[in-house]
Amino acid sequence: MFDPVIDFLRAAFVLAVAFVTSIPGKVVGFLRRLVSIGPATLPDGTRRRFRHLKWFAKVSTVVIVVLYMGPLVWHALWIRGYDLNYPAAIVRASHLQQANDSTTVQQGTKDTRTCDRSQLVDMEIKLIDFMVNENAWMPAMPQYKLGFFNLVKWQDTPFLDNKASFQHGVLFAVRRTAVELSDVIGRVRGTSAVDDDLQNARGSLQYDSETWWINPLDDSRPFGPVQPASTSYRKSIELFGRYNRRLEECTAVLDARADNLRSFFDRIANDLGSVADGLTKRSMGERYDPKADAYVEGEGNDRGWFDMRADNLFHEASGTMYAYHGILQAARKDFADVIKTRQLEDVWDRLERNVAEAAALDPLIVANGKRDGFLIPDHLAVMAENVLRARANVTEIGDILDR
Repeated sequence: MFDPVIDFLRAAFVLAVAFVTSIPGKVVGFLRRLVSIGPATLPDGTRRRFRHLKWFAKVSTVVIVVLYMGPLVWHALWIRGYDLNYPAAIVRASHLQQANDSTTVQQGTKDTRTCDRSQLVDMEIKLIDFMVNENAWMPAMPQYKLGFFNLVKWQDTPFLDNKASFQHGVLFAVRRTAVELSDVIGRVRGTSAVDDDLQNARGSLQYDSETWWINPLDDSRPFGPVQPASTSYRKSIELFGRYNRRLEECTAVLDARADNLRSFFDRIANDLGSVADGLTKRSMGERYDPKADAYVEGEGNDRGWFDMRADNLFHEASGTMYAYHGILQAARKDFADVIKTRQLEDVWDRLERNVAEAAALDPLIVANGKRDGFLIPDHLAVMAENVLRARANVTEIGDILDR
């Protein structure tokens, strides 16, 4: 009864093996034809004209395509050093001490800390190193900015744009933390001078993310030569490192007060709300209009796997949550006394869990289907839900700190 099926599978297997074994020969034949200039005359005796010029044009085209696409594909296909357990390399028991008469720091309060490295700053260093040293900085790569030979932007295709979106998301969280370190956490009650290293590191991270050495086809950026974005971000690593060395030597301060943590979390809540709002709007193909008492077309769509911008939003949100996955664990150590005093351990555990679960979302293909769809999922709505759960925990911690 099953003989026809077995015969079919056997024949299919033989054909598949034959095809696979023929691939090397086909590749060799293609390369031979590519580099061969060919005979000087045709079979009928006619002399071939411009054969050298045609050969040169053919080889030049292949070389240009390889040089253009090769580096882009090599760097864009995967994220080097990606590891959700990366905070474990930084997080440790904190040995920060009160800034008092035993230190060289003046104007300290009982909440001001010194004489150990800030794990929040070390996490910033780790994330920046991950972005621009372990990986090429994709948003400024000329081949990425030009798109497919300047015909279509990679952001409008399902190819080669996920890494750049992820890096933008990481940068978003790193910039936020740098601002809070410079303006609030790295100075005493806002009355002392701004720490120069933290201020300069913040400035380095604000550098335009898509600037390369030269930008000839980009009217919104200087032609060049100018400093590329990756170089500016690398400078912040040294600046953050210098601050942390001074903090370890008791000549800098970390103002680990409850109101500073509250301020930091206010900014994080706003940022997460913005991320969730962007995801929600894109995933909303239909919405209810109370004034019309009817369902109308939403700001987004339900095109499923054919929404070419859905993956950009998803991976940018993923990068943001990946960064906060480490930043919040580091903040927990730097603000350990505040967390213990205000009994924030349980809600902070829930926060870390929700952030980690959002960062762990990694579908093979991002789909923007209907929320109640049967076959095609809505990954944007799933990510937005996780982000909003984390935001609710951030807001809850802020409310507790206000009491």
